[in-house]
Amino acid sequence: MDKTHFIEMISEKINKDQSILPCLFFGTNSELLNQEVNNIAQQLAEEFQVHKTNIYTLEDNSEKIKISEIKEFTQMAYTQPPCKFQIFIIENISRLTIQSSNSCLKLLEEPGVFNIFFLTNHSESWVLDTILSRTQTISLWGSQTTERNNFYFDLITNFLNGNKTEIFSYFFNLKAEKEEYILFLKNLILYAREYHVFIDLLDEIEADIQGILQNNVNARYIIDKYLILINQK
Repeated sequence: MDKTHFIEMISEKINKDQSILPCLFFGTNSELLNQEVNNIAQQLAEEFQVHKTNIYTLEDNSEKIKISEIKEFTQMAYTQPPCKFQIFIIENISRLTIQSSNSCLKLLEEPGVFNIFFLTNHSESWVLDTILSRTQTISLWGSQTTERNNFYFDLITNFLNGNKTEIFSYFFNLKAEKEEYILFLKNLILYAREYHVFIDLLDEIEADIQGILQNNVNARYIIDKYLILINQK
């Protein structure tokens, strides 16, 4: 999802006074990621004439976030602001201890229509399932060009030529991050366009990538689905 589309999506929900599911942003470069998320918060504040003092940021200082810290940080979330909304940014959400995570689960599950939560982390690793289940994961760079991965291209080629075992055993034994499943699907798109095969599946693959990013579908199931579909082509 590109940044413009994301801001439009959030703006639409704000205009309709709809509650916004907390957003969990991933990126390997934490500094750039945090900067980008803060820029989004600033843009939303400017669009709706929200004063910047209503943007609260718990900056990444590489230290664990204690219960007392997270409670102090989120205390304003229980008070309706004098403007359309307020934004809470927690950088590097994996710094939350189990206890501090548990203390804010109810708030993440029911943030209210005037609270927007932006969370960041370098990957899903070390993010508790209880946090993941209460957030929508966002990749702002999903529309960028994906570089061809020859390993995945070889897996697909061998699979289509009848050697199915390799690709199935690879994903069966792989304990992959969600990002790796998405990378495979993006390479599947590149493969289809390069060799002009199963073109009719491209829109569906794109939709499923967004579904995986937003935790709406199981990534492993999606991979299996396309292995079956392309084998029937």
